[in-house]
Amino acid sequence: MKLFCQNTMTGLVPLYDSDFDEKKKLQIGVVYECEIKHPRNYRFLKKFMALVKLGCHNSNMDLPFDVYREVVTMRAGFVEIHDTGKGLHYRPKSIAFASMSEAQFQDVYSRVMDVIIQDIGSTTEEIEKQVLSFM
Repeated sequence: MKLFCQNTMTGLVPLYDSDFDEKKKLQIGVVYECEIKHPRNYRFLKKFMALVKLGCHNSNMDLPFDVYREVVTMRAGFVEIHDTGKGLHYRPKSIAFASMSEAQFQDVYSRVMDVIIQDIGSTTEEIEKQVLSFM
């Protein structure tokens, strides 16, 4: 289980509703081991996911969200190619916090934005406005 928390004077507080829902699964009085890290910009990751969700809902492709996310990530050029001996296997590069820097992730966001603009025929400014409603 991974939670995003904010440090306050009274302790660590779950940052988002989804984090609070995860925390509620923990039993009162039980000791848990925690690893404290300062993550890459989590809000930017949420913005990226909102961008992809917007693209998925407005695309002509009838794909589940996770598949659509993989497709646009690969179309944006973030793809690993593996030679299996019987052909090539393509899969999207990981966007996990440990996999890339903030600058690399900003590049992913920008290039995925370009792919989504092509798909739904809108402008960056219009998409940025709409992304806020998907967050």
